[in-house]
Amino acid sequence: MGIRILLTLVFIYLLFPTWGNAEAPLTAAFIRDHQLWIKKGDEEIQITKNRYVVNFPKWSYDGRFLAYADGDEEGKKSSLFIYDTSKNESYQPYIKLEAFDFKWSQIKNQLAYNARGILNVTKMKNGRPQGFENVALGVSGFEWFPNGKEFIVSSQSALRPTGWGPIPIFKVPVDANLDSNKMIPFYTIKTDTPALFAIDADYFKWSLMGIGLVF
Repeated sequence: MGIRILLTLVFIYLLFPTWGNAEAPLTAAFIRDHQLWIKKGDEEIQITKNRYVVNFPKWSYDGRFLAYADGDEEGKKSSLFIYDTSKNESYQPYIKLEAFDFKWSQIKNQLAYNARGILNVTKMKNGRPQGFENVALGVSGFEWFPNGKEFIVSSQSALRPTGWGPIPIFKVPVDANLDSNKMIPFYTIKTDTPALFAIDADYFKWSLMGIGLVF
């Protein structure tokens, strides 16, 4: 039997805070046959077995942790897991946690994730991200600010008798803890059916210097 073709291959290079340590070996994470693997030099190491890994695996700030989602073929399930490279083990930051969208802070090993419209961030326990704190409700899409202390957050448009309403976008601090007074209006996308039709906004991308924002 010939070599099996890689169906999904995603490389995420481990970059250190200096972004330029030439002597440090690069480590890559990738998905093969819906299992999570890492590659160190010429060595390939299988991390998961009998799972159905979906979404892109994502490295933490310092490269110690790797977040990934264990799902199913129908795309109805997505359980969040974290692989700890120092202990060579996977764990769930919170038991029975389902999340399709998750992102690491740029300044520390804190993971943010959207769990059915609730934006949460992980707390730290025994030196690794575990447990959670609520940030905001009604979240459709989100992204960290480059400073790692705030989020850009969108909320889905509401359907009205006259059509779809505008899409509100907010600036939310990490420690908002569901406090509506800390949800600062950032921008509003006006919907104009059918010239511009959308009910939410996502895939926020900052410019290299963290000044401009595209979504």
